[in-house]
Amino acid sequence: MKINTIAFAGLGLIGGSLALSFAEKNIRLIAYDKNTDTLAKAAETGLFEYVTDDADTLLSLDFDLLYICLPVRSAVEFIEYLGAKGFKRPVTDGGSTKSAIVGAAKAAGLNFCGGHPIAGKEVSGFSNAISGLFGGAYHILTPIEGGFDCADLKELHESIGMRVCVMDGETHDRVFGLISHLPHISAFALVQSVFHIDKDALNYTGGGFRDFTRIAASDPRMWTDIFMENDKNMLAMIDDYISSLNVWREAIKNRDTEAVYSMIEKAAGIRRALK
Repeated sequence: MKINTIAFAGLGLIGGSLALSFAEKNIRLIAYDKNTDTLAKAAETGLFEYVTDDADTLLSLDFDLLYICLPVRSAVEFIEYLGAKGFKRPVTDGGSTKSAIVGAAKAAGLNFCGGHPIAGKEVSGFSNAISGLFGGAYHILTPIEGGFDCADLKELHESIGMRVCVMDGETHDRVFGLISHLPHISAFALVQSVFHIDKDALNYTGGGFRDFTRIAASDPRMWTDIFMENDKNMLAMIDDYISSLNVWREAIKNRDTEAVYSMIEKAAGIRRALK
């Protein structure tokens, strides 16, 4: 499959940044988004051959790959719409959870290979999209039985500087539940906790607090969908995190200096070893 033209369903931060990146590789672009202001901004770039807020119009156009970049629940609904339309051209997505999307694609009988670009910012929308967002980042592919050969997607994303890996949907959701979704819950909860205890303390935040909680400024719609779709993993991980905090609490309560030092030393060593 030669990918010359990509149609994007959703032009937020991720869809917009992917589109801008692919445009630099001379890929022709088409865009669908329900937000007409977003479409106007996309049209102003001069990079899109066609923009529309009508899904039926989108499917009538000529393109090689449909790239769904919508919040997870909206992506599932759009996949169900494609199934009802009998759509058979290649489809991929950029959703942050994969089990629900992969399951919907199978049920809809799509010619599908899922994906997740591991990059982003705490801001959202096409106005914040940039072409260099994905350089050096991972892209996770989640193929399904009967879908198209993901080698073409691998080559496509490598062309914009991404490192491509393949996982099944369940493994993806467990791994990124640990290293992405749980940290976001932690950041949201920490900001809430500080605000509840003493909101005036937020006037004195320095680099550490700001760095740790940067992701707490993330898009509420996107992250609500992620937590709800990855709920089983999230519940287990939150329980385990609470257990870990209780170990810290007991060590401090008991004034166990050696235990506290040992936990800090171990965590610091793990963090320093990260590439």
